[in-house]
Amino acid sequence: MNPDSPTASDELVYSYRFASVVERDRVRLAASVTAPEKTAADGTFFNGRLAHPRETAALLLALSHIVRTHFFDARPPQMDPIVTTSRTLMRWEGFSGCCGAYARLDLDDAALRTDVRGFGTTNVDFNPKMLSHLGGIGRQDDVGLSVSTDAVEVRSGSRKVKEKKVTLPRRWLKGLCEVQVYQSRLTLRHRFSPGAIVSLLQSASRATGGVQYLAVAGGKPRLTLRPSAGTVAIGGASRLSALRPLLPLAREVSLYEDEESGVHAWLAELPWARFWLVLSPTLQRGFSGEGQVLGSLARGRWEDDFDAVQDLLAGPPGASPAETIDPAEIAARLGIPSSDARDALDALATSGLAGFDAHRGYYFQRPLPFELARLEKDQPRLRSAKKLFEAGQTRVVRREGDATFDVEVTSGDVTYFVRLRPEGDRCSCPWFSRHQGQRGPCKHVLAARMAVAPPPTDS
Repeated sequence: MNPDSPTASDELVYSYRFASVVERDRVRLAASVTAPEKTAADGTFFNGRLAHPRETAALLLALSHIVRTHFFDARPPQMDPIVTTSRTLMRWEGFSGCCGAYARLDLDDAALRTDVRGFGTTNVDFNPKMLSHLGGIGRQDDVGLSVSTDAVEVRSGSRKVKEKKVTLPRRWLKGLCEVQVYQSRLTLRHRFSPGAIVSLLQSASRATGGVQYLAVAGGKPRLTLRPSAGTVAIGGASRLSALRPLLPLAREVSLYEDEESGVHAWLAELPWARFWLVLSPTLQRGFSGEGQVLGSLARGRWEDDFDAVQDLLAGPPGASPAETIDPAEIAARLGIPSSDARDALDALATSGLAGFDAHRGYYFQRPLPFELARLEKDQPRLRSAKKLFEAGQTRVVRREGDATFDVEVTSGDVTYFVRLRPEGDRCSCPWFSRHQGQRGPCKHVLAARMAVAPPPTDS
């Protein structure tokens, strides 16, 4: 299998020590390898009960439905959402089978009655028995929730210990990286009552795969085929059907937009939880192939700061890791420019180690066990650009100040002309002509950025 293929799997194999199992009063989720801050004697790094069992079960089912759905490209889905626990919340994340829809459920402290809690991330198993049980949970049921690294299921009679192994797809890692970049650019456009968007979802279910535009009149949204002042581009509107099970639970639904890319996001808010649905610009595009973070990686300066940023976020020995991440604070504490701090965070995100919460406006940690060496391996455009740069195939032909450059980049028998500008980079290659920078920079722009970047400082 081509290692750069969207269907290629990550080399790190998760090994489940036990299968997800439904006990009389508890849902136990099979957990893979984690790096928890604290665990109980039996290896449990979260144990507690659901304060709102029926509603939480419905939210988890909604997320599971998205993860199991192919909105466009019917590839085998990764049906095991990622769960992260911290001091103040539990966060569930996953992508649709086509990787064009990202779902995240944040459960606040008010949603959980906690006995044991550590800081860590794992994959969890949503098998059919689990889904059936979640669907049967009632409002008055007393439901416990635990995630453990070393628990074992013992079946009476057969005494079978079931171990399940799964792989985390490389496209999920790349998707986690890309979606946090888009989320950091989102701006709030509209707030709606849940009832106000019922008719919108009905019309969206009949939509084709093209781009439509959301307009608001009298507080009610509707889809139109033509853009106008104040409209929001909605690509692949049929995917809005994923919001339907959230409407009876939410007190408010908000629409966010990244106007430049066409990414849009919906946030359903409960008093104790938030559910994000982030959608790619069109039905045919998945987040894993976007390349929005490549510009940060090409500059190279993040390599000087990466370890220091990781140490700062981990905190001193025995202390709790930083839960929220402010690039300005990191820059001030390390004495580096804010842009370099953001580049280091983008590098963390490229390995799935950081995400962005657009509602609260901060980065958060997601401690997946991956190595820095994976960054270049998982970015073929970055690898190609580095080869061009190291082979001396770049030539700066014009420079104005520290931000305006014209660079010639030779690839094969063809020399391309790259314009690096504060308002946006351009390249004469066919790939850039086709995508106009919407899928991230081409390898020639990346090579040009390497050519004009200041050399890294000695450590």
